[in-house]
Amino acid sequence: MTPIAMFVSLEAVRAEAESALPNAPVVDDRRPESATMKKVRGFTARTLRAAADRVEPTPALTYG
Repeated sequence: MTPIAMFVSLEAVRAEAESALPNAPVVDDRRPESATMKKVRGFTARTLRAAADRVEPTPALTYG
C-alpha cells in the first residue's frame, strides 16, 4: 500500500467512526414531499385500513 493510500484510507475510517458520535452533523437528504403526494399517501393509508378492517375487524368491534 502506498503512503498516500494509507493516509486516505485512515481519514475515511476516522470520518466513518466520527459519524456515529452524538455531536455528528445531521444531513437531511430527503426531498420535501409535495402536497399532492401527501394527499395520495393519506388516501392510500385510509383505503388500506378500511380494507384491513373488512377482512379482519378489530376484536373490540367483534365482541362488543
